[in-house]
Amino acid sequence: MNFSSYFATPDFQAFALHLLISIETPIHLFATFCILFKTPISMKSVKFQMFNLHFWSIGLDLGISLLTIPYFLYPALAGFPLGVLNFFEVPVRCQAFLLGVLIGLLGVSIVTILENRYYLLFGVRGHWWRHFRITFLVLNYVIACVYFYPAYYYVPDQKQALQEVFEMLPELPKELQTSKIFVLATDFRFIVLPVFFMSTLLLLESGIFTFLIYKNMSAQSKELSLSPQTIKMQKQFLRALNIQTCIPLAILLIPLCYLVISRVFLIYNQVANNFCFITIGAHGLFSTLIMLYIHIPYRNFCVDKLCSKVPGFKRRTSRVVQLFGSL
Repeated sequence: MNFSSYFATPDFQAFALHLLISIETPIHLFATFCILFKTPISMKSVKFQMFNLHFWSIGLDLGISLLTIPYFLYPALAGFPLGVLNFFEVPVRCQAFLLGVLIGLLGVSIVTILENRYYLLFGVRGHWWRHFRITFLVLNYVIACVYFYPAYYYVPDQKQALQEVFEMLPELPKELQTSKIFVLATDFRFIVLPVFFMSTLLLLESGIFTFLIYKNMSAQSKELSLSPQTIKMQKQFLRALNIQTCIPLAILLIPLCYLVISRVFLIYNQVANNFCFITIGAHGLFSTLIMLYIHIPYRNFCVDKLCSKVPGFKRRTSRVVQLFGSL
């Protein structure tokens, strides 16, 4: 393989992610304004958690598309960064650790929103959970900050590791063989096991809180301890939150599935590698756009203030809302 395709080059990777962050930044800033100043009183209890999720989503976008810009030689756990931190000579292992932490903190922020909903609805008065929730949340954030440490600590000897990479990828272009390639790991356990542990923990916690929320709402609906209007509003918010988080995660499954297949069959395709990380870098953009649309107060503000001069936009938007149902 050689650089016969521009899409396989480091220049394309850097250009694409720079372009992406230039598009994302104004949208992220606008969404931040909406959360801070356009969140209605009815959503006040979740305002901080919404901002927390949005903050770490921005952090991951900046981490991938500006600070590090990873050029990954998958299926080998090797590559080199092209981002701003590279110009400040920040060690590559530290840049990889930063991305791992940002991914963990983004996942914990999703759990935090679900926990907040459960606590406000069912755990405020006389419930045992209110005595443990702070410890639970702090522990989650601590785990997110340290789970990737094995990958940081067990970085292999680079000379020997590079030789293994060249043996694994004999078709590696000459242009890359002479680059400053950094090998994060030769033993996948130091990467896979921490990531698997963190992913399982976050999915388990999210599933438990979602189940408990719906279970308790159903029980209190039967007991008439919550009004039908309150239950309807809470279900609407949970549906909106599920869509806001699940659709971007579903988009991430495409590059993640390819990376798994690439590793199993030892497929090296640099064009696919580049587009995988570009897709991952676009996660925050999808999440922000969905948030602005799926939550009614933000959607109304966008339509009223930003799109009022576009002929027929309000009419077309209302038809879309009617088609898919207002959340």
